[in-house]
Order: sequence, then structure tokens, then C-alpha cells
Amino acid sequence: MFEYEFDYVDHLIIFDIVKIDDEKQTITVAISNQGKISQDTFDLFEDNKSDGLEDNRYFEYGVNFDKIYIDDFRCL
Repeated sequence: MFEYEFDYVDHLIIFDIVKIDDEKQTITVAISNQGKISQDTFDLFEDNKSDGLEDNRYFEYGVNFDKIYIDDFRCL
């Protein structure tokens, strides 16, 4: 399972990848937020890495549309 911990204001939100659909360009994640667990599907976007050599996929989360990069998830 791949997991990412997102430090959001005053608490931690944990994302676990459930499924990535390359055809539809979506990601489904389980979200643990202050003791509540939910599942949601987000559109995937791409931007260039700083070295410009490859694209970096991400989804946007929350009211500030924070970028959550797939490469930042780690295997548990």
C-alpha cells in the first residue's frame, strides 16, 4: 500500500492509494482525517519537474487546491 502524510494546518491527513486509472486519468484514495475515514476519486494532473525531464502527476485536495504528488507517496 502506498501512503502519504499531508500536514494540514493543525492536523495530519493520511492518504492511501486505492487505485490509479491511467485511462481516465483519475486516482482513488482512502483519506484518514481526524479519525474519519473516507474514500474519494480525484482527477490527475501533470506538471514538469524542476529538471524538466519528466512529468510529475498530482491531484488537488482541499479548499486551497493543494497539490498532492503521486511521487511523494511511500510504500508501507
